[in-house]
Amino acid sequence: MSVLIILSTMQKTVRASLFALALLAAPFMASAQIEDICDVLTLVELVLTWFGILVFIVAVIFILYAGFLFITSGGNEETRKKASSTLLWGLIGIAVALLATNAIPFVQATVGGQTFDNCVPSV
Repeated sequence: MSVLIILSTMQKTVRASLFALALLAAPFMASAQIEDICDVLTLVELVLTWFGILVFIVAVIFILYAGFLFITSGGNEETRKKASSTLLWGLIGIAVALLATNAIPFVQATVGGQTFDNCVPSV
């Protein structure tokens, strides 16, 4: 039962994070004047960077919360399991944040797609 509560909380956190990301990205997208592929790449890199930062912050908060649970568990096996699960999801969040910030170069290297070296990101 505790795992279901944790998953429900994680889903709510992910939804709130995505909503916050959409709110952060909305002004950039509204003012974006897309003229060529470089503008699209710059916008995608900007959104992925902000997404990575937001996910990283949430993941660090989860890791700190897991540490708090470990410290205050007092030998309670249920709380220790909850802390272990929270720590795992925090580490997964950090992995997602790292992948989000490096998604474009990773896909280009994997697929062998065209690189746009003449595009200079404005970030």
